[in-house]
Formats: sequence, C-alpha cells, structure tokens
Amino acid sequence: MDNMFIVPLTGAISPVESYFDKDTVNGTEESGDKPRFSDVFREVFNEVQETERVVQEDSVKLALGEIDDLHTIYNNMTKNAIAVETFVAVKDAAIDAYNRILQISM
Repeated sequence: MDNMFIVPLTGAISPVESYFDKDTVNGTEESGDKPRFSDVFREVFNEVQETERVVQEDSVKLALGEIDDLHTIYNNMTKNAIAVETFVAVKDAAIDAYNRILQISM
C-alpha cells in the first residue's frame, strides 16, 4: 500500500478572515485601482447588515405607532430582500469558483 501525504498549500493562499482586518497583503500594499474580492464581499455584507438594521428600526417604530408612511417600510423591506439576495449570489459564486479550482488537476 502506497503512503499518501497531504501537503498543505502555503504562500500566496491565506484565509479570508485575514483580509478583513488588514489593508496590506503579505506586507505589501496593493494598488487601489483593482478591488479585491474581500472588499466586494465586505461591502455586500455591510449593506445587508445596514438594511437589516433599518428594517428592524422600522418594525419597532411601526409597533409604537411612530410611522404613518407604510410605503417607506415596504421600500426598506424590499431593499433588504435585494441586499440578502445579492449577498447569497456573491457567496454562491465564490463557492462555485472555489469548487472549480479544487477540480483542477495538478
């Protein structure tokens, strides 16, 4: 029986979490003309959080009787639904791309 060793990939590959906390990659700053995937993903995620916060505030205001304009609440709920759908689409595209990379034979 042959021994099979798993060799970890190192170097240019680093976890996504490290990009959320740093402005540099591997000690060097990247050019500002190309957005990184982590920046796009963070922006979409922040949009979901913001729209969710607004919808929750609207719900409380509606329950307290502080809002008379139901159209604004409907618009905010629609914005939230679109933001969530966009986030899920970006996440699905990233996972699909990752799976395709894994399928590449080396």
